[in-house]
Amino acid sequence: MRKNIIISTLYILISGQLLSQNINLESTIVSDSVSNQISTQRIEVKTAGLTFKYDYKKNSRDVIGLIFPAFLADSFSSLSAMIVKIGDNGRDDQFAFDVWAKRRFQHLEATLEVGRMGSQAADPIDYVGTRLSGRKLTIEFYELTYRSFFGEKIGSHDASYGWIAYHPEHAYIAIGKQDQDYWAFFGTKNRKRFGNFTFADYQPKTKNFWWRSQFGWGEINQGFFNQDLYLEGTSYMVIPVFYYKHFSPICAKGEYALKLEGRRNGPVQTYEAMLGKRIGNDIIRLAVGANSSFLEETANSLRIAPSFEAYKAWRGKSGQVIAELRYDLLNRMGSAYLVLRY
Repeated sequence: MRKNIIISTLYILISGQLLSQNINLESTIVSDSVSNQISTQRIEVKTAGLTFKYDYKKNSRDVIGLIFPAFLADSFSSLSAMIVKIGDNGRDDQFAFDVWAKRRFQHLEATLEVGRMGSQAADPIDYVGTRLSGRKLTIEFYELTYRSFFGEKIGSHDASYGWIAYHPEHAYIAIGKQDQDYWAFFGTKNRKRFGNFTFADYQPKTKNFWWRSQFGWGEINQGFFNQDLYLEGTSYMVIPVFYYKHFSPICAKGEYALKLEGRRNGPVQTYEAMLGKRIGNDIIRLAVGANSSFLEETANSLRIAPSFEAYKAWRGKSGQVIAELRYDLLNRMGSAYLVLRY
């Protein structure tokens, strides 16, 4: 209840006083045999020189912050900043101040980012990162330290994150390391009738893995099967970020779509295959699949059940409404993701 009151109050204050240019509201609703709840909710208000963003999380710490996207900028460079609070008003709340600069040099763009996170209950966390992006190659690297950068040597508890991507005309290939995880990515781009984006994560220490391959053909979603989205997705998967990102379901990927996915978490492995189809003149998009789960080295533990997804977007002159629905019979769980933008 307390968090819902905060959400409503902030929404009224921000939308009323800043005369916003864009408002984005996102809600994730989860229903299972135990409870029905709004698991995440976002309020994002954008003006010409300021963005306010608040992520409410039912079962995790909230994230609230102000982003100054380019308070110093010209045609070749920009300087941006962000102030973020992570937590639910306790002693372990973390406050972060983040600054990043961008500079273009003909066909090369360079980004440098530095920041510090502080808390009453823990030592400060410093981080620094850089990205270099050219026509066919992009590199990003971050170093996170549980100490001050100044006056102390690199320790065993520091974490490194980085990835490199090769993106010629019709393909995207990337590999990355997220502290102890290893990532690989592949995608097609600049294709009119076919698209694929695949990623895989592997943890050598636990032997856990996660991979997903998504295909679209016919009239494909060019907003998904393109280089900008691949770069954004790679960075989001490998580099730690403050705010979550939501990616649309498989039925939104094309006139026809296919998703294949597998996970291992400890002794449990799960796999899903799902086919999607656009109905009529984009009346609605639907997908149906089979979801499975089994316990390693346990006989007769395999379970298989159907899963369903639906997607619908309404666009008007003043905004957009998006509704996504999913029901997983294997876990008896339903979820809805709702977006309002205006």
